[in-house]
Amino acid sequence: MRLRLAARQNGDADWAAWDEVEVSRSSTPVVHTVRVTAATAVVNENAGTVSIPVAITNAGATATTVEVALSTSLGTATAGADFAYPATQTLTFPANSTTSQTLTIPLTDDALAEAAEYFTLRLQNPTNATLVAGSTEVLVYIKDNDTPAPTRERNLTLSLLGSYQNGVAGTSSAEIVAHDPTTQRLYVVNSIGARLDILSLANPTALTPLASISMQPYGNLNSVAVHNGVVACAIENANPKLPGSVVLFDQNGGFLRQVTTGSLPDMITFSPDGRYIITANEGEPRSDYTVDPVGSVSVIDFAGGVAGLTQANVTTVDFSAYNGLAAQLRADGVRLYGGTAANPSSVAQDLEPEYVAVSADSRLVYITLQENNALATLDLTTKQFTSLRSLGYQDHSQAGFSLDASDQTPDALLANWPIRGMRQPDGIAAFEVAGQRYLLTANEGDAREYSALTEATRLGDAAYVLDPTAFPHAALLKNSQVLGRLNVTNKTGDTDGDGDIDQIHAFGGRSFSVYNATTGALVHDSGDLLERLTSTDATFGAIFNASNTTGTPTRKNRSDDKGPEPEGITTATLRDTVYAFVALERIGGLAVFNVNTPTQPKLVQYINNRSLTTGTGDLGPEGIVFISAANSPTGQPLLLLANEVSSSVAVYGIQLKGTVTATTNPRQATPLYLYPNPAQGGRVHLSRAVSGTLCDVLGRPVRTLSRADSFETTGLKPGVYVLRAENNVSTKLVVR
Repeated sequence: MRLRLAARQNGDADWAAWDEVEVSRSSTPVVHTVRVTAATAVVNENAGTVSIPVAITNAGATATTVEVALSTSLGTATAGADFAYPATQTLTFPANSTTSQTLTIPLTDDALAEAAEYFTLRLQNPTNATLVAGSTEVLVYIKDNDTPAPTRERNLTLSLLGSYQNGVAGTSSAEIVAHDPTTQRLYVVNSIGARLDILSLANPTALTPLASISMQPYGNLNSVAVHNGVVACAIENANPKLPGSVVLFDQNGGFLRQVTTGSLPDMITFSPDGRYIITANEGEPRSDYTVDPVGSVSVIDFAGGVAGLTQANVTTVDFSAYNGLAAQLRADGVRLYGGTAANPSSVAQDLEPEYVAVSADSRLVYITLQENNALATLDLTTKQFTSLRSLGYQDHSQAGFSLDASDQTPDALLANWPIRGMRQPDGIAAFEVAGQRYLLTANEGDAREYSALTEATRLGDAAYVLDPTAFPHAALLKNSQVLGRLNVTNKTGDTDGDGDIDQIHAFGGRSFSVYNATTGALVHDSGDLLERLTSTDATFGAIFNASNTTGTPTRKNRSDDKGPEPEGITTATLRDTVYAFVALERIGGLAVFNVNTPTQPKLVQYINNRSLTTGTGDLGPEGIVFISAANSPTGQPLLLLANEVSSSVAVYGIQLKGTVTATTNPRQATPLYLYPNPAQGGRVHLSRAVSGTLCDVLGRPVRTLSRADSFETTGLKPGVYVLRAENNVSTKLVVR
């Protein structure tokens, strides 16, 4: 239609007109659409009902209907038991009505303690309308009201004695701490400050600084250990792709020796008998993967002490023997994916040792390979690897393995999902019960993030394509209040090689695990216990899954990552009980467990020392050290916690039920080992310093020991001897 518009102006004397004005209408018809108003809903189990609104846009002159069906492929709640939904229901929108229709679903308030459950509803078969893509499904969370906070035994109590800050957070750090009982000194890794800080533990309630030694002449400090007054530091080369070193100092920080190790020594320890110094050499690649050093373990024979130490005493063992077994290792679950498409890493380059634990008899070393989700065993006698095993996955769809997977939901919603969590432990510890050795792992998780290889991605990213058969509700799973925010790996999970994801692999187990050290079999995994513990804690539940930032803590801002991130772990025998201490890197603090029954550890206590409202207190615990009563300056067992982010060392006193005095030796149940055994002349080393008597088979004394960690066997006749140490601990020695 063409119009001519005219208007009077200038007192009606003149006219002004405009031509070429068109009035038109669209040829596109108005579309009537129906959609759910939100992708998720959260309701308490005892709420009685849950209401699901469904909205219509551009209502028509005739009524509109849509069916609401219950999905059978995405849900953990059971219709008829947890909620009532007997059949598909139909909603009707009257003609010309723009009012939302509400579906009301009755809930059952049962008395079962269970994870948060959920069910999924789907819009289908509309009449006189179309469905809005991406808005056809709603997932309803039912938050359980019967699950109690985990029970704490409380037969052991940790009490904070003091926390010492060795510098301003951000300009200094306190990653690892080591204790020397001969001087009651602490040696603290201040990696950011590039210094080794020396503190006095003479008064555990008030640590005092004694010295601070610059590490710049040697390289970058990563870890520290001490034995009989010798301080050993793991030093990263200024060019971290080149071999690193171990630098030995005296108790005052005076230089003694330096020997070369593999690339990037990240952790260091002495064997219990003091004969060996061992480093885990991570061998990380350059960001563009033009250089990728092999991962390795360096073993330094320290039997001759500082005076006898040369480079000839260092054996660095890598994984080259496994280079032809990549396919088999991948099939077994070892994660090997480093390098670029044009230049993939070898097995030896891809394996990255993170942390080590040494058996009490100083014969075996257990090495976590965090990024590879694997564990290796090294024989100290032969200096060869004897096993390389995958550590498997958490099946988060199973009871007891729930997780809080989104930082966008309004509350802690620990639920079961079709996710597999790669355990990827950092810290590891060895302990023995009833003659059987076990390993404890802190399943922190870690991702490789380099310029040439970045494996972490959000599940909701478009490039992360879920297999439509395995995940028919992929669009809903990718919602930010479901799993869309969860960080996952893009390097594994395509099990059939067709380019999409058949299994969702998330970082970390959010747990600790117990393994049989001999067979490698998993005997226990704590599952969702750590998240249940922290989410229900009367105090720290307010900052559940908060990060360790120095700013104001934000509740749940690590739920989409790796949750509490258990990182450090150690054990101690007190009286007749073996305890495990697990440090939680993100929310902070320590969880204590009785592991006398390795298949069923019992929670004892959780303690934390950080502010709920400000970024103060102890933040980012990493290094953890137990000090026995015999080695404590006060006669009370102590626990040290090095907190990387806050640059602080916390000292906790340990109290047991009943009286604990300086004469109570917590080592009484700890086995005593001799090495080598059998002996053929020369010195025999002890797994710990003891006082006692070596007797022949007739009970006649042949050697007297006073806080000795070794003794000479030359001159002893062949036969069987018994070393009787304090507190009725004894062990046999065979002399040939």
